[in-house]
Amino acid sequence: MQTCFVEEPAGRVSGLCLSCGAELSSVPFEQLSQRGLPPCTQCSGQAAPFTRIVAPYRYEFPVDRLIQSLKYREQRVLARIFGTLLARSVQRQHPTGHALPELLLPVPLHATRLRQRGFNQSAEIARWCGRELGVESRARAVTREYDTGSLAGLSRAERQYRILGAFRAQEALADRHVAIIDDVLTTGSTTRELARELYDTGVASVELWVLARTSSAR
Repeated sequence: MQTCFVEEPAGRVSGLCLSCGAELSSVPFEQLSQRGLPPCTQCSGQAAPFTRIVAPYRYEFPVDRLIQSLKYREQRVLARIFGTLLARSVQRQHPTGHALPELLLPVPLHATRLRQRGFNQSAEIARWCGRELGVESRARAVTREYDTGSLAGLSRAERQYRILGAFRAQEALADRHVAIIDDVLTTGSTTRELARELYDTGVASVELWVLARTSSAR
């Protein structure tokens, strides 16, 4: 069974589209374990790139401010907190009898952006998440070949066009079960393109673990 949900109060969870991460519905946890969930209307008919999405928080106060503090004010201690919280959500939601991914792959920054910021927040979150789970985080297994610039404010179609062909994955990833790690999920364009490159390289299956998703993940 494919699992794709975010935890809610009072024993309920929100189903997420396995293509874009958009919220589908709010159902009791017990019901989610009995049936799969269809994709959202916008993604209907498309093959889902992810076998599972874990996104424990919404990108709203105070989570949004904390993520911004990590990314733009270099408060790296938050990466350890975020990575640990993400790992614990993965553990709570992990299907019985299913193996964890073999590798965690943070969404890479282009070299120019990495020099400007000094670190990759997704790689920092992945490092601490992997340490908590006992899973290797491999930050250099995927590279971003060109600087796509900021995708903020672009439509889903514009994001997909801008990010096309941006990633290259190492051939050594072939036949592996991996999880992409990122801080925020908006439309899913970046992570879908990264998943496409991974499958083209021969990766067996791809999960997506993000700390937070926007309320309009489409």
